[in-house]
Amino acid sequence: MIPLIKKVQRTLKIFIHGSFANAKSWRKIIENLSGGDELITINLPGHGGMPEPADFDQPTLNPEFDVIKDVIQKYEQKFDDIHLIGHSYGGVVALETALSLKFPIQKLTLFEPVYVSILKTYNHKMMQKVVNDFVIDYEEAALCGDKFACAKVIDFWGGSGSFEVIPGHIKAQMTLMTKNNLRHWKICNSINRVADEYQNFDIPVSIIIGGKSNQVARKIAVTLNNHLPKSTLDIIQEASHFMITSHPAECTAILTNKYTM
Repeated sequence: MIPLIKKVQRTLKIFIHGSFANAKSWRKIIENLSGGDELITINLPGHGGMPEPADFDQPTLNPEFDVIKDVIQKYEQKFDDIHLIGHSYGGVVALETALSLKFPIQKLTLFEPVYVSILKTYNHKMMQKVVNDFVIDYEEAALCGDKFACAKVIDFWGGSGSFEVIPGHIKAQMTLMTKNNLRHWKICNSINRVADEYQNFDIPVSIIIGGKSNQVARKIAVTLNNHLPKSTLDIIQEASHFMITSHPAECTAILTNKYTM
């Protein structure tokens, strides 16, 4: 009798970082993951030594898509599933990759995606105004040469005082990334999808927010969860926007389906 051999399902997990960050942002989570999956952390254009994108005047997600394409095309034949995992702006990249590209993506995990365009699609005018007012203030500060204009972004998403406690050498690096972050805001605000595109999206999506996150982040997460048909929403009660570094154990538990609220 020939013994039955059970095939082990293997997943390619691609981790996509947010603004003012790089692939190392996932280090604590990667260290806690085990098993046979392939874990790839990427650097987005202009981050972690990657070349700057050439589209600052009229930015699109094409440079980000090219990075994702390179990884998927290299590995997709070796794995049964592809799982995109994104934080903040990386969550926007992950979701738009799945919506825009014809790749066999089986799952998305979005840690507090800054997908502000969903507010426009579903006419959340109050939250749209909060975002628009913030962006105007931030862009003016950057245009006027405020070296630490990026502090506004960190405090907006992470809460007042979030930038102040960051070590000085990291602050210095972040100031150099302001132009990239401004590009990210332009991209996020330029996404223009209709409701049917979300409601017909058939990939399972896990959305995670912090219990201490701001009203805009919560509204984005809840709206996505309400309109993506195969979504779930988890809350890490003691976390805010930068949960992947502040609460890696809880984030890892969510990725391994062991998290309980």
